[in-house]
Amino acid sequence: MPTLRKRHPAAGTAAADLRPYRRSAIAVGIALMLAANAQAQEAPPAADADQTATQLDTVTVTGIRGSVYRAQDIKRDAPTFVDSVTALDIGALPDRSVTETLSRIPGVTIDRFLSVGDPEHFSAEGGGVQVRGLTQVRSELNGRDSFSASGGRALSFQDVPSELMAGVDVYKNQTAEMIEGGLGGTVDLRTFMPLDFEESRLGVSFSANRGDFADQVKPSGSILYSNRWETDAGDFGILVDVAHSELATRTDGMFVRPFFNTSNSDLDGDGTTESLWLPRGADWRTLEYERERQGAYVALQWRPNENLELFATAFQSSYDELWYEDAIFVSNDPLQVRLDASQPYELDGNVFVSGRLRSNGDIPMGTDIRASHRESKTTDYSVGMKWAFSERTEFSTDLQFIKADTRALDSTVSLGVNVPYIDVDLGSGRPSIGVDEQFTANPANYYWGFTMDHRDDNEAEEVAWRADLKHSFDAGFFNSIQFGVRLTDRDATSVDTGYDWQPVFQTWMQGWALPGGALPGLDLDATVNSSLVNLQTFENFYRGDANTPGAFYAPVLATALGFPQSYLDIHGAATPYYTCCYGQITPRDLDDPQWRNTQGEQTTAGYFMLNFGNDEALFDGNVGVRVVRTENEADGFLVYPNLAFAPYLGAGESTPITASNSYTDVLPSLNLRWEFAPNLIARFAASKAIARPAFSDMQAYQQLSAAVRDGVTPDPGETVTPDDLDLTGSSTDNPYLEPMKANQFDLSLEWYFAPDKGGMAWVNFFYKDVEDYFRQQTELVPYPGVDGNEYDYLISRLVNIGTAKIQGAELGWNQFFDFLPAPFDGFGMSANYTYIDSSTEIPAGSNAVPIDTDGSTFDDLPADGLSKNSYNAAVFYEKGPWQVRLAYNWRSEYLLSVGPNGYNGGDGGIPWKLPVYSDSFGQLDGSIFYKVSDNVQIGLEMNNLNNAEQRTIMDQNGAGKRITSWYVNDRRYAATLRFTF
Repeated sequence: MPTLRKRHPAAGTAAADLRPYRRSAIAVGIALMLAANAQAQEAPPAADADQTATQLDTVTVTGIRGSVYRAQDIKRDAPTFVDSVTALDIGALPDRSVTETLSRIPGVTIDRFLSVGDPEHFSAEGGGVQVRGLTQVRSELNGRDSFSASGGRALSFQDVPSELMAGVDVYKNQTAEMIEGGLGGTVDLRTFMPLDFEESRLGVSFSANRGDFADQVKPSGSILYSNRWETDAGDFGILVDVAHSELATRTDGMFVRPFFNTSNSDLDGDGTTESLWLPRGADWRTLEYERERQGAYVALQWRPNENLELFATAFQSSYDELWYEDAIFVSNDPLQVRLDASQPYELDGNVFVSGRLRSNGDIPMGTDIRASHRESKTTDYSVGMKWAFSERTEFSTDLQFIKADTRALDSTVSLGVNVPYIDVDLGSGRPSIGVDEQFTANPANYYWGFTMDHRDDNEAEEVAWRADLKHSFDAGFFNSIQFGVRLTDRDATSVDTGYDWQPVFQTWMQGWALPGGALPGLDLDATVNSSLVNLQTFENFYRGDANTPGAFYAPVLATALGFPQSYLDIHGAATPYYTCCYGQITPRDLDDPQWRNTQGEQTTAGYFMLNFGNDEALFDGNVGVRVVRTENEADGFLVYPNLAFAPYLGAGESTPITASNSYTDVLPSLNLRWEFAPNLIARFAASKAIARPAFSDMQAYQQLSAAVRDGVTPDPGETVTPDDLDLTGSSTDNPYLEPMKANQFDLSLEWYFAPDKGGMAWVNFFYKDVEDYFRQQTELVPYPGVDGNEYDYLISRLVNIGTAKIQGAELGWNQFFDFLPAPFDGFGMSANYTYIDSSTEIPAGSNAVPIDTDGSTFDDLPADGLSKNSYNAAVFYEKGPWQVRLAYNWRSEYLLSVGPNGYNGGDGGIPWKLPVYSDSFGQLDGSIFYKVSDNVQIGLEMNNLNNAEQRTIMDQNGAGKRITSWYVNDRRYAATLRFTF
């Protein structure tokens, strides 16, 4: 494509060039042979005008201004719709994490929860990334694949050290040469290359990070060294970059649980109960979070002449995360809750507002310690080359090997305490919660409740090879033609034990598995006793801005992290107290084949793309098609039921199963760009995109279960017929899933009103028509019994079902106010706004349709993760030695999940699952830097200056839509020192 204007000469390096200039790669053996051939011939002149412009780029403007200039150049010169954030200064992305940096880009939003779809665990740095409301986002490192071994296809952006990044590009539409897989968009993380710098470079950065709520100081730092040599054999370069970062935060949360329509309360004493919507209860928790992130990057470049370049890179990112929480939670029967009319209460119609909640008997609550420890690592080795072997023809190829692994333990140990009542007041924003504090502060009222572990051990590897050929024409409307192929072979092994909940003592055991009367206390034997618990006082809970009870007893952290021995100790100590049915447990074995699933995927892709344009009309574009064949296979296990009264179903044995699937996708694309007036550019793009399902959703695994229907009580030794059984399956995986697909269109107008001073404004309209959505559907599936007959099991699993339409607009504006009198001429501003409207159509037969606790259903919901409104506004000042920046990021309410943990159940025979939304959220961040000299800079970086409160909302028909949780987190500060030589 022709360049519509000369690049800004003071705003960037070759590292920021677009993907056609980054994909120069080849296998080592091929590279050496081609290099020898290239040296043996006389070098022809370079053929690409953009390449010449790249050679003229120099780093003469840095800081905020230089970054804005470079991002503007990338957007203007891009072959499709692109927005970027760049770091021309080493280690100087504008945020402390890649996820937070991405949230500054129009159309990009982030989840501020530890995992997508989990509304109960807030994250300071944010987690999942959505582009235009879609979570199906492709991740790349320097234009090539990158992923984490977490069962998905994308890189966990929070795992990547931001200190290693030269910039982040978000592609919102695509060309035929781009790798498929980004339904919402493609996020490309860019690193520096040694020949980007004109001379040697040494950059050192150190920060001390403090969270004011966690009240801990953690270090982070990075070192980059780059050098180049001009020799008779050409230019050589080497770059080494290492980074280490630590963070500690604290989150306090409060929860109001779902409402149920009950008739247990006699408010006027006339002997007749009233029908009331009452909450199951209310609870709270505090979470401590610690993470350690490390990264290393090495790049080698050799440019024998101006027509040949070879390189090799190695990148590694590792992440060690530990969070643990003390949680108080209700575990009662919600249909037994009643309102105590002897105490003050308030109702809104027949919906609870405040009062004292009781039950038939006491209200069981749990007090737990939950610890989650995850370690992950992604390693990427790439080699490649680009060779212009004639004036008009260039060839590029690369070979890449990626290895990723993730290991995790999620461990919960809980006590139980049966409180006589819970006081709840929802009338003034955050809930006020009260219990009998003398009761809860007495350790004699507690018992050991349950243990639950969940372990993952995942590995994934991929080999990817691609080759591209581009031939330019001498004259005419058609500028060049491109062909390319890409092959991948990816293997993944996932070990997932599931959540193994094991009761110790529960109130429902009394009278049959345990003697009647009081449950056994904390002191079970010499090992398991009150020495393993502590009094949690929730010091400075919610920064003192919430009214909750004072103290509860809960297990110490070592009981959770001490798995499996601590579990064996607890269950072993409980065994003598049982009259039947329970005893010592056997933790699930990671080496047991039934928890293991192996998957393989091979893709073969080819593309054709034609670049065209007219220099006089300042019009250009590209049209092409990409065809990709995908083949999947999965090996896992079918686990049969193990019930004495249904021996014909099985005896708990597992049978290997294998599944395979294949499909071909044809993905056309068209991109047009026209500068119809000076510095006014119109763009249009149309393409078809796909997003393959996550590996964790395509496992070949199914655990079959059987339970007697309500009212059926088998006698000892009796065999129950299938008609008296509920036969179900526990896995939602489906190895036969195919990709989600979208037809997508973009139309924009870009105005570069101050092209040499960073001034620009734009409006972009987009539309996506999505089909083959991934949703759960319940259906009867036959499975064989050991007697040779087939039995129908009710299976809920992901299927390709339903459609969605997403449309909206993005508006943006950047400007430096150089026209103001000094010293105000150092001010600048950047702002963008995104509006998204969506609708989904899910067939009524799908069990993804939300259901209220009374069995009623909801109207169509918006697409998951999609905020209707979001915006960013940043004000900065850069003059002399000072750099000051304030940035505010806000997004409106969006659907988090349907029926997540805590918001689903089967009470009263109703399989209820509520939609849960994230409430609107805005966060203010900032930084102040002072350049002591040309080589030294000091600064303060700040996050969450406004002490933002994150809230979630649950939707109910009868009880109404209401806030269900509240979170408060740290203000974070980082004192930073940078050296550049």
